[in-house]
Amino acid sequence: MLLFAVTVLLVRFLQPAENETISAAVTVTAANTAPAGGIATLYPGDVGIESHPGVLFVERFEDATPTELFARWTGIRNGSAMAFSADVPPGSPGSRSLTILWVGGVSDGGHLYKRLSPGVETLHVRYYIKYPTSGTYSHTGIWMGGYSPPLAWPNPQAGVKPAGDDRFIAAAEQNPLTARFDHYNYWVGMHQSADGNYWGNLLLNDRHVQAKTGQWTCVEHMVRLNSPVTASNGEHAIWLDGVKISHLGQGFPKGGWSAGIFTQDAAGSPFEGFRWRTDSNVKLNWIWLQVYAPNEAVGVTGSIKFDHVVVAKSYVGCLRAAQPTGPTATLERQRIPDRTSR
Repeated sequence: MLLFAVTVLLVRFLQPAENETISAAVTVTAANTAPAGGIATLYPGDVGIESHPGVLFVERFEDATPTELFARWTGIRNGSAMAFSADVPPGSPGSRSLTILWVGGVSDGGHLYKRLSPGVETLHVRYYIKYPTSGTYSHTGIWMGGYSPPLAWPNPQAGVKPAGDDRFIAAAEQNPLTARFDHYNYWVGMHQSADGNYWGNLLLNDRHVQAKTGQWTCVEHMVRLNSPVTASNGEHAIWLDGVKISHLGQGFPKGGWSAGIFTQDAAGSPFEGFRWRTDSNVKLNWIWLQVYAPNEAVGVTGSIKFDHVVVAKSYVGCLRAAQPTGPTATLERQRIPDRTSR
């Protein structure tokens, strides 16, 4: 099903030579689906991207105080470890990003958690992150998943396999233990780790795939839930700086398992897919922005920055730089009600 929005624009162009104004009406019909390059291609600098019908949540960190920022999120942990920074990604028209700090022996980071209501079947989370050139951290990025019943706080239950009717987690993060960027996923069909626990499964295991340090990285990942709930046709994909580095689903890619690690390899066997849930009440209904660094050396400090968070139902893509200003014009919009086409 495609939803179409029709907008009539009355465009007035000013001709300086004659000092006259010429008006022309233009009718534009646009499908509410993402363009090939992603939703962000329609909104240079992400300006106005929250108005797209496929966008569920946007966070730019442009607030005057942390209190204003926290009001948009459902749960906050260790807000005192968070601060605004003037360091922003290239192409951003903003002036602030969010820094989450940690100090070994004192604090281990913090988080912002957002409940999404209603839950959805497919979700994209795009954000910018700046990893440090040094420091010891365990988990980072913006995770997504589902709880049934929905929760106002994160409950990851580390090391425990989900039952299928309760929860699942999908993450994309730089793994300091393996020195590579990877998935970190919990679901009912996950594999047991070598120590007998069920730690998040790593599903790429490619030493050549790394997030940059000391530079901004555009991260996006997508989860599509299995349907029907008896199937294993769920998916998880990851993009770094607009390049898809991993995409797993039923029958793809090929590779092999070693305990809780799947190494993608064209000579291996097809991936079995994701049975994210066994109950249709389990939906994608939360995101979790976090920095967790419990093992830093005493007295050593570190920080990770975040910016330009967009949560949507389809591919977002990286920031598109703002375009130069064109001819002088004013636009008057007349909104015509949406209509549905099958």
